[in-house]
Amino acid sequence: MQIDPNILRKKVLKMVYDKKSGHIGGSFSIAELIAVLYSDYDIGGKDKLILSKGHAVPIIYAVLHELKKISDKDLSLFREINSPLQGHPDKLRLPLLDATTGSLGQGLSIAIGHALGKSLKNEDGIVFCILGDGEIQEGQIWEALSYFPKTGLKNLVCFIDWNKGQNDGCSKDYSIMYDNLRERISCFGWNCRMVDGHSMKEIRTQLHYRTVEPLCLILDTIKGKGVSFMENSSWHARVPNDEEYKNALEELEELIAHGYCHDCDSAPCKDIEFFDKLNEIN
Repeated sequence: MQIDPNILRKKVLKMVYDKKSGHIGGSFSIAELIAVLYSDYDIGGKDKLILSKGHAVPIIYAVLHELKKISDKDLSLFREINSPLQGHPDKLRLPLLDATTGSLGQGLSIAIGHALGKSLKNEDGIVFCILGDGEIQEGQIWEALSYFPKTGLKNLVCFIDWNKGQNDGCSKDYSIMYDNLRERISCFGWNCRMVDGHSMKEIRTQLHYRTVEPLCLILDTIKGKGVSFMENSSWHARVPNDEEYKNALEELEELIAHGYCHDCDSAPCKDIEFFDKLNEIN
């Protein structure tokens, strides 16, 4: 099944609007990635997904609903007390998830534990971990980044959602690390590459380009991608009013009606030479 990321965005929009709570911006920015992972891999089976940026879990609920793994009733319970669909991933309440997350900085360590466990048990499958670009200001992330290449394993793929925004503003205003992020991660022994995070074709290409080093993909994304007036850092946890919901729904429905081309991508093309330059190994 090929999943349309804009259908997932529409589900997220409705969830957050209905409950007047949730995180639209960081869910929208990883819609293409989630569509690729759930279309191409056995997430929840032999493959694992650790959403370290747990506040973006509405996009996971959206894809589980699209795949008919959770019901309309389940979706209607988003963020309700005792609901299986909490505001952050809760594996005890929803066993379809691979980890409970939400306390930022812990997810990559959890993912490494899964990868080591698979190796010890001689199990197939890949462990995927999604980090937020604001989240990587947590020191535990850098301890995990420095440790994993030393294991010699390649059954873990790390993604960083570089959407340039966080709860309290723009990520770059809080650290100089973003000026040379790829180089910093590469020096620990990762094959770290930049990729257009809104191109499913490019994500797939990079996932198939593997080397002896573990893979870390920095996804160049836009917070709130898909709805023109939401494409900025102010939509981290903002809830649309009635008029904003109506306008956002119209934009997404137009994109859905247009259809999503998985070979050519419906997302605006970016300068490939720009990414090639960023990915050059000095």
